[in-house]
Amino acid sequence: MENRLEQAKAALQGEITFAAVLQDGRLVTSERKGIAPMMALLSEDLNLLKGACVADRVIGRAAALLMEKAGITEAFGEVVSSHALKAFEKSGISFAYGKEVEYIINRTKTGMCPMEQTVLDMEDAEAAYEALKLKLTELAKG
Repeated sequence: MENRLEQAKAALQGEITFAAVLQDGRLVTSERKGIAPMMALLSEDLNLLKGACVADRVIGRAAALLMEKAGITEAFGEVVSSHALKAFEKSGISFAYGKEVEYIINRTKTGMCPMEQTVLDMEDAEAAYEALKLKLTELAKG
């Protein structure tokens, strides 16, 4: 029986950008980009991801801090920012990755991802979650 992190990694195919294997073995996937899958799952149930194993296409510091808040135990990112790696080291989450980049690039490829920028100097996962909720509301207003 393959472990839960391997199951999550195997689910990252086609349009799937995020996969979590929950403690009870259920697989949750999303095709949404960025931190949207994590934010949606946290707003639905703060305890849903506790003890889960997660695989994501791209993990920046924002996603890493959200994973800490969610209580996941293992993470894999195809691309991970050096800022995310520092957050993982502090959080005690077991992690693996394909490629490290200096930072996550925004969608227009003109600079740093606004989510990563929002939490760049934050250490507290709870405070980061609140800051990211505000930033998403701000961006939604355009």
